Amino acid sequence: MIETRSFGDITLMITRVERLEGDSRADAERRAVRRLVDHAFGQHAQIDHHPSGAPYIIGSPVSISISHSRTHAAIAFSASHTVGVDIEEQRQQLARVAPRVLSEAELRDYSTPDLLLQAWTLKEALYKAALTPALDFRKDISLPLPPAASAATVAGCPCKVVTILTTPAYTLSLVASMQSEN
Repeated sequence: MIETRSFGDITLMITRVERLEGDSRADAERRAVRRLVDHAFGQHAQIDHHPSGAPYIIGSPVSISISHSRTHAAIAFSASHTVGVDIEEQRQQLARVAPRVLSEAELRDYSTPDLLLQAWTLKEALYKAALTPALDFRKDISLPLPPAASAATVAGCPCKVVTILTTPAYTLSLVASMQSEN
């Protein structure tokens, strides 16, 4: 089953990662992403990657972002904005890496395990929307403060938090650049 949500001109699709007997985790995640791409763009759609590492559909003008975790995969796309999506499950190591990726103010405002997971997915989604390799997560990507706000910046460029979905299985963040693609 594929869950589809629309946010104006941005579409988000989410599906479960189903691991078959003998599958590696990577194989199951790849198959889930392929299912999403087929559903959104057709079975003949081919994914390639820009020099920045960002995926795109060959021959399509839309911006796409893909994320997968152990249990779920997501794709977001838009014809008018660069998008970034990240989906993750709760993990203990987030607390250990947080000081390397969050500013002091972000550490203060995103202090609980659930908010820390939200901060992580937001940083990843913003990084993807920036299309700029080698950004410093702590210095170049600023989260909304307080966490309920919707404005963020990446290397000084404004981005909007489109949605944050928190379920018992995962947290997902979807962002869009405020600069139009067209």
